[in-house]
Amino acid sequence: MSGKRTSGRKPSRQRIRELILVLGSLSHTGERISVDALAHRLGIDISEASAMMEIVCQASGEESRGLLISANDDFTEFTLEYPAIHGRPIRLTKSETIALVHALDLAGVPDDDPVRTRLRSAFSYDGIDDADVRSALGTRRNHSLTQAVTLCARSLVESRMLTFAYQGIADAEPRERCALVRNLRLDNNSNLWYADSYDLDRLEDRSFRLDRMRSITLGPVGRLPEQSESIATDTRHVEVCFSDPSYATLLEWPGLRITFEGADVIRGTIPYYGQRSDWLPRRVAACAGTLHVANEEVMSEARKYARATLSDMDALPLV
Repeated sequence: MSGKRTSGRKPSRQRIRELILVLGSLSHTGERISVDALAHRLGIDISEASAMMEIVCQASGEESRGLLISANDDFTEFTLEYPAIHGRPIRLTKSETIALVHALDLAGVPDDDPVRTRLRSAFSYDGIDDADVRSALGTRRNHSLTQAVTLCARSLVESRMLTFAYQGIADAEPRERCALVRNLRLDNNSNLWYADSYDLDRLEDRSFRLDRMRSITLGPVGRLPEQSESIATDTRHVEVCFSDPSYATLLEWPGLRITFEGADVIRGTIPYYGQRSDWLPRRVAACAGTLHVANEEVMSEARKYARATLSDMDALPLV
């Protein structure tokens, strides 16, 4: 019987992986594969498995070129017949294999890591020795850097906030930072890792060098602000002042632009849509008196909203 039936059109990359798996099963002359076994192995139905084998047979070559695959009378079992050429899974080139080994070393992936083992055994070019690559290109294996890369990667994939101590060029001593990683990149000139991130303290994009990050911890899921391009150019902006800077990162502030940042105060500007939206007055009320907007209309609406909310709470029955 076939495995679990799939539905919908599959992504091209998934289809390619399945075809590579089929070719990998036909590595030596005389090896066989059946439609039934293929369907069970890939979790697809018989008709889809038959269509896949038809693609493999059509791509196996014509006029004595490429692989020669024969089929039984029912076209349910296929055999690699060509006596001079052995099939094999797709492999990396020599240069690509060297680049892969070096990249794994830079990322601090150990030799016994299952991912490294599978990549090397399944796709690497024969005859490439890891020790020779390290001798020629060097390696930057470092436990703290490896940990930093891992945590930054998790922040990127899981959209989780990172808190860490960081000492930039202009910092006299390390400062606690909070950020969301948007991209990890390697500077080929200086061989350094950078995390392109959204700084949740300054509310702006920034790149952090991983070797300068200390005491890294993963936090809860964070939210990136809306792109400023989505705000109409004719939108009205008002000045805001946070007397408690923690509210600037605790809540979401689409379109906020910071003009001053001190230890106890943050000033900036933010879009205000007037009667079209009560979002800003409600945000003022949520900040419990720690946010002041230099616009009496906004502050008046915030007071009305707060009084109405408190009145509704007073009207609730006691349990």
